[in-house]
Amino acid sequence: MKTFSLLLIFVFFKSAINAQVPASRYNMGKIFNDYIAIKNALVDNDGTTAEVKANEMLVLLTSQPDKGLNHEQWKFLASHLEQLIDDSRSIGTTTYIDKQRPFFAKLSKTMYTVLKGLKINTSPIYEQYCPMDRLYWLSETTTIKNPYHYTNDMITCGKVVDTLK
Repeated sequence: MKTFSLLLIFVFFKSAINAQVPASRYNMGKIFNDYIAIKNALVDNDGTTAEVKANEMLVLLTSQPDKGLNHEQWKFLASHLEQLIDDSRSIGTTTYIDKQRPFFAKLSKTMYTVLKGLKINTSPIYEQYCPMDRLYWLSETTTIKNPYHYTNDMITCGKVVDTLK
């Protein structure tokens, strides 16, 4: 059943790829913006905003995540799409930060893989690492704002480990 569903999604999005390629053409940019909003909400210990932004991300992931991608990029995204959907859905089902953070860690890992593979970002994206929790996240800046922190002392705990240019 899962294979059939993915096939239907592929056929639908394949036709969408051929239909539209506007100047600001990548929905992955919007998806990444929602990811950053989730990260910032977790930095602020705001589970409600994280829930809302995860659900906004989920809408994009289940509607037109491939907008603007070529066939090879879509195939690559399709191989990670189910994980992105599952993690954003899981974050979006609760306002409890302690339940959201483990799913955010998984979402971060998959998002890094997808963005690195697609090579469509127009500005640098920084992969950051928290040595205390041994978890990664993505940021639009080099400034460390740790979404896994439990106290204000840990908010700057971490380092940049990779840059996607």
